[in-house]
Amino acid sequence: MPFFNFEVRTESHVMLTEGAELASTDAARIESARRIGELLTDHASRLWVDQVWQMDVTDQRGLILYVINVTAMKTAATS
Repeated sequence: MPFFNFEVRTESHVMLTEGAELASTDAARIESARRIGELLTDHASRLWVDQVWQMDVTDQRGLILYVINVTAMKTAATS
């Protein structure tokens, strides 16, 4: 089975890198959505620091296959 890497980062640093063997690129796309949902659940309080979180999904050669960006910002009403 193909190997895929899931890397989560902000503009300033890499927060997490994990890999998994999955059946296909479609399986990696679905897994990335599951992982970003889990990350948001586990770190909800850290999300609100006005940074962009990005997950890159790469194949074993390092080719970026998918990117998920998450942006959370306070508005003027909550600042």
